[in-house]
Amino acid sequence: MCVAETETKVLHEVCKPGFYRSALQTKSCSKCPPRSYTKVEASTSCQCEQGYYRTETDPANMACTKPPSAPRNAISNVNETSVFLEWSAPEETGGRKDVRYNIVCSKISTESGQYEPCGSHVRYLPQRTGLRNTSIMVMDLLAHTNYTFEVEAVNGVSELTAPLRQYVSLNVTTNQAGE
Repeated sequence: MCVAETETKVLHEVCKPGFYRSALQTKSCSKCPPRSYTKVEASTSCQCEQGYYRTETDPANMACTKPPSAPRNAISNVNETSVFLEWSAPEETGGRKDVRYNIVCSKISTESGQYEPCGSHVRYLPQRTGLRNTSIMVMDLLAHTNYTFEVEAVNGVSELTAPLRQYVSLNVTTNQAGE
């Protein structure tokens, strides 16, 4: 064996299971991040454990994460045809800092008695999806109507687990404007 071959073997050791080397330029093996593993030697990345995920933009050395749990302690305050919704952050963020909230609004149809989407006339302040804060004002609802609001918690890996959603529901009945 020549000297060059010996140096190459020293510089590029074969990573054992549980370790990886992400690029050939990297000289040493790295331990798999939390909630991930390798089962074979010479792995270039670690797989996430079942129920845990990594997005395409998450770095290879980042721990695998999961979606957040549902928001907690949701309350509503009805004022005629507007409702103020407020909730607490999920108990479990899934190991990520990018938790956001989406609101799904449904109302009972007067014709069919079935739930249907609220419609485009309803206004959400500040917005219906991608909320960073834990409250929202929903306005321009119909008077004397039953509504259900789902407050959904999502993070960067939530879309990888679709259709599983983590949300809390609030049932609200609006009043007559001016009553």
